[in-house]
Amino acid sequence: MPIVSNSSISRYMIGTMVLSALIAVALTAFGSGGFGTNLVYSLCIGLLAYATIDLPRRWLWPQGSPALVPMVVLALVAAPVGYFGGSLVASLLLGEPWKPGYASLNAMLGFLALTAGAGLGGTYYFWTRERLAHSEQGAAEARLKLLQAQIEPHFLFNTLANLQVLIGSDPKRAQAMLAHFDTYLRATLASTRNDMCTLAEEFALLRGYLEILAIRMGPRLAFDLELPPELASARLPPMLLQPLVENAIKHGLEPKLEGGSLRVTASAEGAQLVLLVEDSGLGFGAVSTPGTGLGLRHVKERLAAVYGAAASAEVGENAGAGVRVSLRLPLQQ
Repeated sequence: MPIVSNSSISRYMIGTMVLSALIAVALTAFGSGGFGTNLVYSLCIGLLAYATIDLPRRWLWPQGSPALVPMVVLALVAAPVGYFGGSLVASLLLGEPWKPGYASLNAMLGFLALTAGAGLGGTYYFWTRERLAHSEQGAAEARLKLLQAQIEPHFLFNTLANLQVLIGSDPKRAQAMLAHFDTYLRATLASTRNDMCTLAEEFALLRGYLEILAIRMGPRLAFDLELPPELASARLPPMLLQPLVENAIKHGLEPKLEGGSLRVTASAEGAQLVLLVEDSGLGFGAVSTPGTGLGLRHVKERLAAVYGAAASAEVGENAGAGVRVSLRLPLQQ
């Protein structure tokens, strides 16, 4: 489900402030006081009206935007709250007597209508933007599931084929592979049932996957998963790292005659969660199995759909050899 990010709150507040500034310009142009006074009143009224709309909306509908009618009701309620409360705050800031009606009842009704109109217009704009973002997130999730449906059968059939061979030639390794296979399937099923998972669950999924590949590839694959205990409960979209690890194996390590190593790490930098996937594979320009770029593109789309501009994905050459992918997203415990 949609996750409310700090970036979306910042965008809405900036939009409210810009709209309030434009109203102050219009009031000044029509001769209603000086620009400085109008700006203070307009900002106080606009921001309080925004808070009256957005805070209840996020509390009552934490998983997404409500229907249009409740949003309109919130905007109409926010008009008198924002006007009278904002006027009071502005008068205190400016050291002026509180006079929300200014000169007459008609003037007060006019300002109330202006506040309600601005609130309705802004509410409708942001409501449509969030609906569009939610639909884009749903499309990204659908494409991810399609990608998983294309990738997983190949991995599953290869694993079953390896199990069939190992049962006769090396029963002990077959038992180990079967145990890791069971762990991987359980983690995968748990991930597909939820919109968010913890880093501990994500790393458990990766470990099950890599343990199976380590049995198949033998000494050609070495891997290291580094998850600090304090980040185990950090939340992120499920199976976000899986496509990156699969790319590293398929296009970097498997085609390399001597194989190589894979390292996945998690760390915190301030309010950001930093995830690194590094391999010592063939690297750029020497890949004999060129990919379609779907895996990385879907990861970027999911980050954009869930976190907007607050998340990023960067791909570059790893120090020495191979590829390094860095993901940055808001740290949510």
